[in-house]
Amino acid sequence: MTEFPNLVVVLVGPENPGNTGSVARALGNFGVNELRIVGEDHRQDQFAQMLSVHAHEILNNAGVFKSLGSALADIDLAWAATARTGGNHSVTRALVPLSELPDPNALEGRIALVFGRESTGLFNDEIALCDLAFTIPASKEYPSLNLSHAVSIVLYHLFSKFAPEEPRRPYETRAATYQEREQVYKFYDAIVDHLNLKEHKIPIAKQVFRNLLGRAYMTGREVSTLTGVIRRISELVNEREKPED
Repeated sequence: MTEFPNLVVVLVGPENPGNTGSVARALGNFGVNELRIVGEDHRQDQFAQMLSVHAHEILNNAGVFKSLGSALADIDLAWAATARTGGNHSVTRALVPLSELPDPNALEGRIALVFGRESTGLFNDEIALCDLAFTIPASKEYPSLNLSHAVSIVLYHLFSKFAPEEPRRPYETRAATYQEREQVYKFYDAIVDHLNLKEHKIPIAKQVFRNLLGRAYMTGREVSTLTGVIRRISELVNEREKPED
């Protein structure tokens, strides 16, 4: 039985082929079948093969992509792992603790766990492609984790907390897709653009809304309803700004 059939682990720019192999092994340990690599193809590297041990199939079947955007094209929710924190004053880095991630098996759709480079982690524009960013608790003196260790910790946490003892049952609802959430953002952004905000506050206002929806795990029906409401608000704003005859 595969404990997490809807989980996908995405490695962005892995620099050490041995780490890539160790990550494949961790996926096998904790019931995840799909690995994706953004950047250099490490699948046939001898160290990657050696350290994947009995997870050769996961490593060999890993998808290789040129960009994170293409790797997430068919993903419904993306969660980015980062050691960087901006505190309460940083709306673009509103981090969710690892312990507060929801049960992947309680959500419909494909969910990607996105991990960055060993040296620099994920860049800001890569985190922005994800629905939320989460952090792994570690010492403040040295919070940066080895890539394969970070993946293992996250998967162990999810496995120990959420691995089902029985096969999953079909869902009555489905999660909102990436395209459905983008529609909400489009209409909300149009409203923000019409407000009398200072220029530097406009991207912040837009990002806060994305942070909220990213942490809400909304269903397709909920997002559809929200899209209709926000679209109507956008239309009313546009009507008010039309010049009178």
